[in-house]
Amino acid sequence: MFDINNPVEKSISAALHTKRFPHAVIFEGSGVEERMALAKKTACALVCSSGGIVPCGVCQNCKKAMADSHADILIYSVEDKPKAFKVDIVREIRSKAYIVPNEADRKVFILENSHTMGVEGQNAILKILEEPPTYVNFILLCSSKSGFLPTVLSRSAVYNLGEAYSSGNDDLPREKVLAAASGIAKAVTAMSDIEIVKAASVFEKDQKLLRAALPVIQEIFAAALRIKYSAADGDEEFGEIPSELSSKLTRRSLLELIEASDSLMNSLKLNANHNLMVTAVCTKLRSIRR
Repeated sequence: MFDINNPVEKSISAALHTKRFPHAVIFEGSGVEERMALAKKTACALVCSSGGIVPCGVCQNCKKAMADSHADILIYSVEDKPKAFKVDIVREIRSKAYIVPNEADRKVFILENSHTMGVEGQNAILKILEEPPTYVNFILLCSSKSGFLPTVLSRSAVYNLGEAYSSGNDDLPREKVLAAASGIAKAVTAMSDIEIVKAASVFEKDQKLLRAALPVIQEIFAAALRIKYSAADGDEEFGEIPSELSSKLTRRSLLELIEASDSLMNSLKLNANHNLMVTAVCTKLRSIRR
């Protein structure tokens, strides 16, 4: 069962319950074991045949999943070093994805250290992320999503498990972080530059909030890009903001906003001056929005 007191697990459980779980997700942050444990739990829920709350833990699919012996849950693991995830492995995964499940209704691929794919490997997996079989789910595990191409990110839902960007932010209510991130994303659609400046004012004396909000801002931009590519209907947590962004901005602008978010997060990890960071948020988003 998912821990509903954990924001990430609660979100995953809700998406599964409403049948809106994305065909591709990225679990970033935290530790290797934590990422894999959540991936296996999610895979178990995806193959569960209970018809109720998933995973039930008692059906045959759940029992096999928990014993790491389910034929429809395929785990690929490589070393955490550049280009370890070879393009040949990706092509093998792509080929197997078109083979229907053996026992469950779904087939789940868990790719550990997937961030080590080179450009060729990411372009190879992009082909199936764009038009995946209806029965396939991909769970990509990584320390940070920054290693992925924007096109891969745009077709995946990112779940940050903590530590990578949000270490020390556990005491911030999700509602507060979401409100700040949504305010920035919504301001990007406005015609007046002052709206972005006003939205960013909540970060002026709160570095912790900025650190927590940036990955969520990026998730909103990615959700908008998925809509732009007709790969999703939106995200209930973000309301109508992704749809508004999608209708007002070009694909190029959305990709640049995703990349700008990565750049800002990397600067924060380097302990950049906070006041300059707030200014940088305004400057980057205002320039790309045009």
